[in-house]
Amino acid sequence: MYLNDKPENIPDVLLARCKENDAAAFSELVNKYRKYAYVLAFRILVNEDDSKDAVQETFIRIWKHIGKYNFQVKFTTWLYKIVVNICYDKLRDKKRKQQYELQEWELDSLIDKNYLDKSLESDEFLKILKTISNELPDKQRIVFVLRDLEEMNIEQVSEILNMPVHSVKTNLVYARKKIRVKLEKYI
Repeated sequence: MYLNDKPENIPDVLLARCKENDAAAFSELVNKYRKYAYVLAFRILVNEDDSKDAVQETFIRIWKHIGKYNFQVKFTTWLYKIVVNICYDKLRDKKRKQQYELQEWELDSLIDKNYLDKSLESDEFLKILKTISNELPDKQRIVFVLRDLEEMNIEQVSEILNMPVHSVKTNLVYARKKIRVKLEKYI
């Protein structure tokens, strides 16, 4: 499932019921958006357990703060912001732990080089791209995932990350340069 395969817009009635603490309505909301949130979290965190935790935490936050939801904002934009913020927190926590553990991820252990050749299939290429993007600094990775993998426009990324457009563009340029250099080793 790709994030571009979004569920249809949810009716304001469902969100209004959620704002009134209707558990059945919230369950329906979770069912519609659980996979959507997971795909985004996994693309950022590249870890199944961390992604599941992020999704669970996302919906806990939504339940706690649904009363503050502004109907002028698209629900998916609000959901994106929450998922991205939780993932960003998880990445920072992971980096703090890694500083003490000196744990290093090696590309060779994640992808078998024997399967790589000049005519990579798109699935294999995406695996390599995701692995390489996992090595980017957090801001660059999140900007790259939202812009290039999720195919959002710069303004949407800017809004989701509360980042000026020029900062989004700068982070994207640096991310693409780093990825291009690493991809040259495999293609």
